[in-house]
Parts: sequence; C-alpha cells; structure tokens
Amino acid sequence: MVRAKCGPAQGARAPSWSGLGWAVSGLARVALAQSDYVAARNRYEESLARARAIDDQELLVTCAEGLAMVMSAQGEPMWAARLWGAAEVLREMIGEPLSPVEQASYESAIKNARRRLGERAFAAAWAQGRTMTPDQALQAQLPSTAPPPTSSTPVAEGRPITYLAGLTAREVEVLRLVAQGMTNEQVAEQLVISPRTVDTHLTSIYSKIGVSSRSAATRYALEHHLA
Repeated sequence: MVRAKCGPAQGARAPSWSGLGWAVSGLARVALAQSDYVAARNRYEESLARARAIDDQELLVTCAEGLAMVMSAQGEPMWAARLWGAAEVLREMIGEPLSPVEQASYESAIKNARRRLGERAFAAAWAQGRTMTPDQALQAQLPSTAPPPTSSTPVAEGRPITYLAGLTAREVEVLRLVAQGMTNEQVAEQLVISPRTVDTHLTSIYSKIGVSSRSAATRYALEHHLA
C-alpha cells in the first residue's frame, strides 16, 4: 500500500511519527487478530493520535476502520457501523481503496455487525456515519466525557458532541485528568492506556490549543470548564 506523504510544513519529525503511527497500527491489527481487544483499541487510539498530529489521512482512516472492528467485536455494532460510514467517505475523498489483504477482514467484520443489528438498523447507522467525520463518529458515542446537559443546555438526540479547538473525546478525558494534577502514569492507569499513548495525546492537545506546557494546558482546561 502506498503511504500518504507528509508535507514540508510538518518538519523533520513528521516522517518518524508517520512511521511510528503505521507501526503501532500494525500492532493493533495483530492484537485484534488475537482477540485482544483492549490492546487493539489502545494501539489504534495511539496511532490515531499520531495520524491527527501529522494530518496523515490514510493512517487516520485505517485506524478508524480498525477501531470500528474492535467496537463491533466488543458488542457495539451500531457505533461500528457509524464509524465505518464516516471512514468510507474519507476513503472516497482521499482516493485510497482498501488493500486486498484488508478487504477480507473488513468485509467479515461488517457482515457480523449487519447480522447483529439487522439490515435496516445497520444501513441507517451507516448512512448516519456518512454525514460525520471519523472523529465525530467517535465522539458521538462518548457522551460521558461531556458536561451533563442542564435545562439551559439542551442536547439534540443523536447530535455528535464537539469540543473547543477540535479536541477529541479521548483528548478531553486526558486533559481533564492532567488538569487534576495526575501524572502521565496515573492518567494511563485511569484510562487503561499506556503512558506513551498519554504522551501522544498530550502532544496533539498542546498543538490544538496552542500551548507548550502542562501548566498552560491545565489553565486552558480550567478557563474552558473542562476540568
């Protein structure tokens, strides 16, 4: 498969991050094949964070599809169908079809999810996903990371949750815990991910909110009521 090239604005770090991102996604595929869904999800999320940081759209869509397979295997076919739908649109946009090797496992996972949901519900979820970005499809299934709605802040049912500066749901979780004074190791233990994944998320968070230190990120979280 031809990998997406990194633009010159991404600097010398970009090729290294791209290579690491693809390597971690490969480990995620191995974990998924071994039915180690916790490890597969953690590694896909780490790879996804790297893809966002360097704007590698091919890696992003690969990770989104992988996460959909993990979610389907863990009994969340509705979430998986939405994510597949969003990923399908992104693949169409970047003009990068699935490889023959990926196609077999992809179609098998979709078949299983369709059987669990039923054709009508699966098609509806897929169509809804096609109206979202992969990040929106992920965020839409994680309402617990957003402040609880009040009478003055109604939330329309089914509307994807979005955050300031384009932060993802998992990045908000990490930022909140960091703002509470937790170390990377403590955040990792709390979210059942590796410290390296926490560090990757923090790099993406710093870039998105325009800060360069833990204290500045904490201040941002407090100012925007995320902690």
